[in-house]
Amino acid sequence: MPEDLKDDLSNYDENRYKKPSVTVDIAICTIIGGILKVLLIKRKYPPYRDCWAIPGGFLEVDKKETLEETAMRELREETNLHDIYLEQLKTYGDPERDPRTRVITVAYFALIPWEAFQEQKITADSDAKEAQWFSFRELPELAFDHKEILSDLLSRLRGKILYSPIAFALVPERFTWSRLQSVYESVLGKKMITANFRRKIMASYKIRQITKGPKKERKTRLGRPPILLKFDGIRQF
Repeated sequence: MPEDLKDDLSNYDENRYKKPSVTVDIAICTIIGGILKVLLIKRKYPPYRDCWAIPGGFLEVDKKETLEETAMRELREETNLHDIYLEQLKTYGDPERDPRTRVITVAYFALIPWEAFQEQKITADSDAKEAQWFSFRELPELAFDHKEILSDLLSRLRGKILYSPIAFALVPERFTWSRLQSVYESVLGKKMITANFRRKIMASYKIRQITKGPKKERKTRLGRPPILLKFDGIRQF
């Protein structure tokens, strides 16, 4: 922008308007035993001490981070997770949502296959007593407005899985048809007809068959090697 068109902010008083605090919350989801679960932490300090909550933290203005950079940092600091699917969910700004002060939070969700989670060393942050997986159907009492956030998240996942490839973020790089169908059934909360399911997936996505998998995956209970698949992208119409 040309210098003569820039606003002169030399006399601007940055303290003219009160500033709210900004946080990010990250709901980390995986599927364990065919059940969609979310990782929660038990808070060590007030407010809501000993209550379960979604991991998160405050935006540090001095670091000049974007919201997504803050979310990724909090993800690493709170759980030590990295390199996983991350997407913004919604912004929550109810004036009474935090008893300490006016806090606006931007909620994110992260998706990870259970195998990848097990491979990464997970640690709870210093302000958390412990971390534990909970089914969306059996959530404990939650701090702040996190019950609302998780309700919105479940609705988002159930809607988005029908038109986007997010299901592939919940399976390993090589997966079976039954594993992929289990992801859809776990998120949607209902059984699906196998033939119809596979036909719809093949019509929407490029799925490549892998002839050889790891030794532990090469035989089924009937002695036949399972069909291993790989996601190669969305079909273009």
